[in-house]
Amino acid sequence: MNQPGPVSEARAQFDAGIDQLAAVDPDAAVVVLTMARLAADAMRGENTQFASAAARVVDSGRTSSPTRAQSAATRTRSARTPAVLDPFDVFRSDGRDALRSRLAELSLDQLRDVIHQYGMDPDKRAMKWKTVSRLRDRILESTEATRNRDRAFH
Repeated sequence: MNQPGPVSEARAQFDAGIDQLAAVDPDAAVVVLTMARLAADAMRGENTQFASAAARVVDSGRTSSPTRAQSAATRTRSARTPAVLDPFDVFRSDGRDALRSRLAELSLDQLRDVIHQYGMDPDKRAMKWKTVSRLRDRILESTEATRNRDRAFH
């Protein structure tokens, strides 16, 4: 089935990408193809929320959206400095007490950098906190919870 215009162009790009992925990781290519089929099925079926979200993505590609360079320039305001330590490495190698003492040496902004870099603010509240002790506690709790959760899979 040969469709004209943007559909055939998108299909050609998709096929080329799938071929490249299949050469490196055939299982991943099967996953992507399955997800694409499920997405198409959802858009044809009853899932109107999914269909409208997908339509917004398509529409945003058609409008004059900022280039990546422009987007990066506007984001630089909120870009954070890379974290000065990896809490998971410290916890794994030296334990909870060592992590606590290393965190005690960090400033408010350095603690926020750690929280931001390692995704320790899922509820988007910690970055607004003003006390160092609350941020330290969030890092300790998140690190320990992730470590315990990961241990369940080994």
